Amino acid sequence: MSGLTSSQRSALAQFTAFTQCPEKIAAKILKSHSWNVEIAVDSYFSSNNATGSAPSPSAGVSVSSIHKVFDKYRERNDPQDTINVTGTMSYIQALGMDLEEPAVLVLCEALKAPTMGEFSRNEFVEGWKNMGCDTIEKMRAKIPELRNNISNDEATFKRVYLFTYTFARPPGQKSLPLDTAIEYWKLLLGRKWKTHINLWIEFLEKEYKRSIAKDTWNMLYDFMGLCNNDPELKSYDEEGAWPSILDSFVAFVRRNTGGDMDTS
Repeated sequence: MSGLTSSQRSALAQFTAFTQCPEKIAAKILKSHSWNVEIAVDSYFSSNNATGSAPSPSAGVSVSSIHKVFDKYRERNDPQDTINVTGTMSYIQALGMDLEEPAVLVLCEALKAPTMGEFSRNEFVEGWKNMGCDTIEKMRAKIPELRNNISNDEATFKRVYLFTYTFARPPGQKSLPLDTAIEYWKLLLGRKWKTHINLWIEFLEKEYKRSIAKDTWNMLYDFMGLCNNDPELKSYDEEGAWPSILDSFVAFVRRNTGGDMDTS
């Protein structure tokens, strides 16, 4: 589309890659959210999943009970409206979750956790209210659904994937440390595209060796989908909207495997 800045064109490419939304509609949605891809995608999927006729899960939920759960896991020295690392770990374990399972990211996205090891009161309360849970027992009973969603619902997976970049990025930093990005790629994409991700990590560790920008994180998901459908990367367009790091990766693959992503 004409009249867009380079950053807006990049945001448009990321948004359409994740949503398959027509460009004109995508541009309107992005513009209404100040061209913030993560917020725009979240809004898009939330709107499309709304039925308008089903009763709200929040009906009959006791907000004060959710506050009580929050306060139970807030440590004595934590700020009034924050659960920090120790309380977060205790809370996740009380839900019957493994701290390193992907569904933890679904939970953190639903509760709009600002960073790793932290929950904020307002978002915690609103998130559980929207899911219709006001006791630890009801919250625990919700976890199988969260696990199922990240495994079987593409919209949930994409939304959580986008969320993870900001969630995992250390406060005050503009990019994601390479070792952190690699661990989350293994967690989220390792089972889905094991061979492709292994090659990607090999490239990062041998040649790239730098922190990861947000547009790289966002676009990698769609790129891996391309690799899955076209292991020889014949359809990859260096003149397209891909970040330059992916051009370098494609050159690495062609140089080391003969251009076939299915070759290990």
